[in-house]
Amino acid sequence: MAIATLTDSKEVTIRNAEGQQLVVLLPERQGFLCTPGEAAQPVDLSEAYYFNLLRAGLNALELRQKTRLLLEKDELLAEKDDHIATLSRQVALLEAKLSQLTQDQKQQFQKLQVQLEQQETNIQSQEAHIAQMQAQLPVGKGAIDPQRLKQEVRQAVGDKVWYCLSHSSQKDFYAAFKHQAIVAGEEGDTSQADYSEAGLRLAFVVERELIQPFFTGLYDFLLPQGVTELGGVSLAPQGKYTLGMLPPLVANSWKTLKASALKQTSRPPAKVLYSTAKSGELGSQDRVWLTDFLSQWEHPAAQWMQAEAAAAAAMVDQIAKLRNRAAHGESSLIEWQYQLLGRLVMGEGTTLGLFQKIYGVAV
Repeated sequence: MAIATLTDSKEVTIRNAEGQQLVVLLPERQGFLCTPGEAAQPVDLSEAYYFNLLRAGLNALELRQKTRLLLEKDELLAEKDDHIATLSRQVALLEAKLSQLTQDQKQQFQKLQVQLEQQETNIQSQEAHIAQMQAQLPVGKGAIDPQRLKQEVRQAVGDKVWYCLSHSSQKDFYAAFKHQAIVAGEEGDTSQADYSEAGLRLAFVVERELIQPFFTGLYDFLLPQGVTELGGVSLAPQGKYTLGMLPPLVANSWKTLKASALKQTSRPPAKVLYSTAKSGELGSQDRVWLTDFLSQWEHPAAQWMQAEAAAAAAMVDQIAKLRNRAAHGESSLIEWQYQLLGRLVMGEGTTLGLFQKIYGVAV
């Protein structure tokens, strides 16, 4: 199965499992065939083979855009009632006190009424657009039972973990599973399909539930001592922290994924997939500060990170590698990589995932 991507400059790249790429400059209607190790060769897009390949790629891109819209549908519909209810309560409250309002307050009341009407109009427009997109999808696409899917998500994550997650993280898990279900419902071989959107949602949960709390807590702990950097990581209020920043702080070495292995179209054997990553050791004072922080950090991950530092570093590092692959436009997260990411985050069978480790869930 070919994978198509589109850049802001209207350049379409279609890749196949053998690593060949058809790069098409849409404004110029010029195509180039790129084979690994060889110079790019211009091709005639009017030839049936390349014309059909380009058309299939553009159709796949259109379907992907519609899929993204469907992923946002549930969030939109879930939030619309809250928005309208809030504005309606405000309007009702002001209506009850209308006779007591000053002129300025009456003007604010009128503005609020306009906002309510605009909100309702915008939501109706978005719902109509979603319905239109659903109608344009091929038969069977998007035919997902929301309640059944939610049950599958809860079962995969586990109730103990589920109730510890924020509402935003629960929504990200649901969105990941929905995207996975949509891709799995496509015709033909889905092993090379793009699961990047689903993979990013899983990574967002790890960033929200582990990375941000860790570095925010570390900053608050070190601030009274005037320390704003640890192990080369700058700490600041509202700082932007990434998954890759954590492993070098908690371990000197850990198991990582080889960059070359992530280019494979099927999962390679372990000796090809994994290697050992090493970092420079933390300074003695940095190590003391980190140990002291973890010993008093009131987060379920603290005990796990102290008891299994190398394993924790490995899990987070591997999630980071897969997340970066999903986030970059020139690459995509294919099926075996998404399955590995899901196993790292949620576990599978007797293998514990990151959140099961954090919350002490036994298999």
